Amino acid sequence: MTTAPASPAELTGYRVRLLHATRAIVLPDLESSVEGEPLFRAVSPEGLLTLTVRGAQLPAAYLADVYRFRLAQYLQRGWVNEEAAAARGLDAEPYDVSALTDQHTLVVEAETGRLRGYGTLAGTRSPAGTRLGDPAHRPFVVERDYELRLADQLGAATPAAHVWEGKRLVRDYAMERSQAGVTVPWWVYRGWAEGCVQALAEEGAAVVGDGKPGVAIHQLGLLGFAARMLDVPARPSDPEDLFAPMWDQQQRSYPFVLTDGGALRPTLAHLDAILVSGEPGSVGARLTAYREARS
Repeated sequence: MTTAPASPAELTGYRVRLLHATRAIVLPDLESSVEGEPLFRAVSPEGLLTLTVRGAQLPAAYLADVYRFRLAQYLQRGWVNEEAAAARGLDAEPYDVSALTDQHTLVVEAETGRLRGYGTLAGTRSPAGTRLGDPAHRPFVVERDYELRLADQLGAATPAAHVWEGKRLVRDYAMERSQAGVTVPWWVYRGWAEGCVQALAEEGAAVVGDGKPGVAIHQLGLLGFAARMLDVPARPSDPEDLFAPMWDQQQRSYPFVLTDGGALRPTLAHLDAILVSGEPGSVGARLTAYREARS
């Protein structure tokens, strides 16, 4: 027996309820609520607190709020299949125990705890000891979404645990124009990149994901990553997939592989100086000038 599609009124009601419930995700006393030392911590002149932590370091209620934020942010951008989400009664993006070992970068207003930016670095879902070429390897999302085998790109003998996947780097859709709003995406990148630095210290390690050449992939290059874009076709999207609308965009995304060619740490140090200076203006333009001066 199949479920009847939701009516337009039902879809509207679902959207209104979800966005009302997630209009302001607040994580009060976030820093003192984290168990153990964060992987990255910084406070900006604009009053933003950035933390990168493993999911297990967060209270369960805060981790649930993170996944509510993720769903709401993608819904507002038109990237969620609202019929599928409404049929399942979702109030958060589904997640499992892997969320506890994934890294989560949170940018909140230090005074209020309101969540303003987010990104994640997700580890393999393969069994311990699995290599990319093993039959037991569970494909990363980028392998599932594109005609791509990471074993062909990184080597079949590469441990799956040495590969991480970047996802969901977003700024709060409701954030008003301000200098804080300008810097939120860069603080997300900064905290997220700290996890990448540590991950890439392993022999043969890589960070993978997908993005648009003139946007995310360009910005990752500005951060100092050695970014290799892969020109491979996307697999046909499943219309029932929760995030199927993401594929209906004018500019297509491409998979990428990130490694550290030696420029990452110095560039991140320069980004730190830019962000803590509090000077208004384009962070990207200043990073571009820095990178060009060093080339």
